[in-house]
Amino acid sequence: MIEIVGVNEGKEYEAAVHLRSRILTVWPDLSQHQDDHIKIFVGLKLYGHSIEDIDLLVIGQFSEPRSFDIEYKFYPREGDPFIPRQASVRNFALVVETKSHDATGVRFDDKVASVRYRRSGHKAWECVTEKNRQQMFELKTYLARAGITRLYVQDLIYFSGLREVDLPKRPHNCFGVDASFERVLNILGQVSGPINDNRRVTISFGQDEVFEAILSPESPLLQTLEPTPLDRRRMDRIVKSALPDTWLDDLTKKQILIRGRGGVGKTVILLQMAYRAFDQSQMRSLMLTYNKALVADMRRTMALLGVPRQVEKGGISIDTVHSFIGRLMHELGIIQTYDDFLDNYEKHKDTLLDYISSGAVSQDDLDSVVQDNADDFLWDVVLVDEGQDWPSNEIDILRAVYQPERIVVADGVDQYVRESVADWASGLPPENLRPRRLRRCLRMKANLAHFVADCAEELGLQNWDLEPNPDANGGRVIIVEGNLSGRTTLIEKVCSEAAELGNYPIDLLACVPPSLVRQDRFGTYSIPGRAIRESGIVVWDASSSDVREYYPTDRDALRIVQYDSCRGLEGWAVISYAIDDFFEYKYQQSLAAPPDLSDMFDTKEELAAAYASQWVMIPLTRAMDTLVINMSNDKSAIKDAFAKIHEQRSDFVEWVVL
Repeated sequence: MIEIVGVNEGKEYEAAVHLRSRILTVWPDLSQHQDDHIKIFVGLKLYGHSIEDIDLLVIGQFSEPRSFDIEYKFYPREGDPFIPRQASVRNFALVVETKSHDATGVRFDDKVASVRYRRSGHKAWECVTEKNRQQMFELKTYLARAGITRLYVQDLIYFSGLREVDLPKRPHNCFGVDASFERVLNILGQVSGPINDNRRVTISFGQDEVFEAILSPESPLLQTLEPTPLDRRRMDRIVKSALPDTWLDDLTKKQILIRGRGGVGKTVILLQMAYRAFDQSQMRSLMLTYNKALVADMRRTMALLGVPRQVEKGGISIDTVHSFIGRLMHELGIIQTYDDFLDNYEKHKDTLLDYISSGAVSQDDLDSVVQDNADDFLWDVVLVDEGQDWPSNEIDILRAVYQPERIVVADGVDQYVRESVADWASGLPPENLRPRRLRRCLRMKANLAHFVADCAEELGLQNWDLEPNPDANGGRVIIVEGNLSGRTTLIEKVCSEAAELGNYPIDLLACVPPSLVRQDRFGTYSIPGRAIRESGIVVWDASSSDVREYYPTDRDALRIVQYDSCRGLEGWAVISYAIDDFFEYKYQQSLAAPPDLSDMFDTKEELAAAYASQWVMIPLTRAMDTLVINMSNDKSAIKDAFAKIHEQRSDFVEWVVL
């Protein structure tokens, strides 16, 4: 049996149909064979991975090896090339990248293939050989996460616009439109390192049980990402936004600066702008943030929307600032390896800026990096989330690569968490800057917005100008005094109440301080996360940096993040564990920092309290309907503030003592 599954239109589907035809020419009986199977996955999604899209994945498994004609010398893993007396194939797993460029749009450096694109006035070359190779590694990682290991996977490139005579002399992993499937099998004999058994070769990429697991209906390859009703509302906000057209008119003409406090929807507005630019003009946008958990969350939303991130088709990519700057430094030769990169991050940035200012790295060098690494650097628009945290040297690096008018910045007023407040207007003429101010609370229901405003006042934060949304009535706050970390009854109740309204655990969010995070020989975990998992609820515990690399794909997984990673995230209900511990953690963090000599009127303790208060406001503005705040039985200033608000707002603020 041979079948095509997945996307049923576009050039990838056409390539799958062509490949099926070539296979049936060699083995016509496969169309109805009950024991031999080939499955061609089209537009395969590796949900949660930085490389998500694979054009074709071809999986073949035969009950008995099938022979094929020999055309070339084979290249074994050990020993000299040889011409087999006999060749057959038992199974294979092929990651196939499809390209439709003609000969004028393809170049080969030795046997490394690149294809040409034009975008933003640039002619750029994308190394398709390296891209294909990375896809192969990413697939193996994806399968390994699902328990499927010990599988060999071969990367291949199909050029539908080239014939075999247009390709370099073999061996290499490319094939043209006129290649037979026997030619493809001969390519495997050349590039997959088959074993020479007295000049007899049986190509096998793994044990039968491995291929049975992949081809099973329960295989992770057949997994689909199912949106919850809340996901659909979020997707509708992005796709059907009422964003004024004038905001889009400024794209690529002026640097746009969107300012607003937590809860006004700055991150969603950035996604709205990126999506509209893609949908209307096939623009290619990069969104940058410091928050790995937020990167995972936004990648999940883009996957649900089916938005690509391709040089050819446009789309949206989401990444961390550190990853972007690290890749730039690597391509420029500032660093040779990513080992200890973050430990020396500040020094590397200074080195790069010194090279740029001295001319050691010229504008031509930067342009070459963009053109030669189009997949990573060729962006029409760069969107910066939490722009208030950017130090001036990172702003300078970004502007060295991209003109300011191609940059859109979301600035969280009073939400800065690094040493300095970014000045994105510096050096720009006023006519080249378009400021936008947001005040209407879009995330929180009205009661939560009032509660948050009261918190800001009690904590001494001035000029809190977040306006409640009159169209979003309701909302409640539950303040829990005592140790909640090992108790799950309340969490189960919140999950159950959310489920009655059509929400799933993934729609909820739990935040924990460092004091509730542990590490053992199995990895990093949070104490609440372990207790919740033991109660029978699935958990995506991103207190571990390894977990934050991948977004959750199970709708029944409750999301848990450390407070430091909660900015930009949202949940129908948000559970804030040990928030007084978090306040104290940030207070002590500020006291330990070098003194701010620019502030001559406040004591170090007053500045530390203000810093901790600003941080506490971030998790308080993540909830949409229900906010659960947990703190210890100990006395604290933040507890006193919540108690005072409870007295004033007891109609929707509940106080529970454990």
